[in-house]
Amino acid sequence: MRAMYVADVGDGLCMALRTSVGETIQIDCGSQQGSDVALNGLMKFYNHFSSPDIFMLSHFHLDHYNGLMLASSIGYFPIPWEIKEVYYPKIPKFREKEEFMLCLLTMNLRVFGSETGIMEYDFLKTISKITRRSFRYKPVSKGDVINIGGTSFEVLWPPAVIDEERALSVIRQAINDFNIAMEADEKIKELYQRVEKEGLFRAYFEQEQRSYSGERDDPSKLVNSEYKEKKLPDVVKNADDSLRKAANHLSLALFGDNGVLFLGDLENFEIRKVVNYLESVGKKRFYVFITPHHGTHWNKSLKNIECIYSITSNGSKLHSRIKRGFKDISRMSFATYVNGDIVVPPFLPTRSHRFYPWWFYDDKY
Repeated sequence: MRAMYVADVGDGLCMALRTSVGETIQIDCGSQQGSDVALNGLMKFYNHFSSPDIFMLSHFHLDHYNGLMLASSIGYFPIPWEIKEVYYPKIPKFREKEEFMLCLLTMNLRVFGSETGIMEYDFLKTISKITRRSFRYKPVSKGDVINIGGTSFEVLWPPAVIDEERALSVIRQAINDFNIAMEADEKIKELYQRVEKEGLFRAYFEQEQRSYSGERDDPSKLVNSEYKEKKLPDVVKNADDSLRKAANHLSLALFGDNGVLFLGDLENFEIRKVVNYLESVGKKRFYVFITPHHGTHWNKSLKNIECIYSITSNGSKLHSRIKRGFKDISRMSFATYVNGDIVVPPFLPTRSHRFYPWWFYDDKY
């Protein structure tokens, strides 16, 4: 890894890694503070890196890619993208899978889409509007390996199949809360019927890597470029919160052979499963650890790992909820709310380099 850049976008995530051969990987581009904040964070990358070559989405919450939605809606991007590959979490197999996806994407539209006038809820189409070339895309799950510019990333989560009752109960509760909201909110019912009829999401979660070259819509048809959550009825807000929590259980988690550990927005239960697996294969020391869910999610199993840097991307809403444990397991701990934009120097694994502590180098790493 040549370098890593984590932009200060408040309670969201917008980060990029530069590989040893010069390719740029971007992970997420979103913020709860607004898509303009996320887009501004993205533009800062260009002071350090070129256009991203690879885009990874941690999970399907629009506030993790609303910066891209804004860029596509205004029909203008100062530096054209040249995205080659896109990766995102494959929704595991479980009985209510299709119903859950219908609910999740409908709620994304209810919260964001109806206010922007943008009918696309598929982020692949969004990327196609701001890149000048066709690109390959692939949903990934536990056990997959992504090779990018000489760096390999092992996918740690989500699993190919969900069979734990604990996770399934959260998903089923979210579906139930959504159905209650749909009975009370005519707009949700209308959007649900459209999402079900179009069925665009089905093809994106079942296949191997494919190429995407969707037609670009005329930007003049998009009526509003402001992305800001409206005040929702309580029953709709409850369903939205429930679906967000369920989606966290399906978030992408990765380990890179460049020493980067990324746990997305995983919940307590999944964090324990991932850390236990890493321990079982002798991976306990990391160069950079991106803390889960803006530093607010923790499991005691994390006490068994160590890192040089722990980095938390958060804003005023979530900063007070950072778990103290992340400081205890790292040599240096940073948060964007306190430190602003964060640039991590390259990983140079040599025993003579004075910066790295002795414990970072062992035969198991």
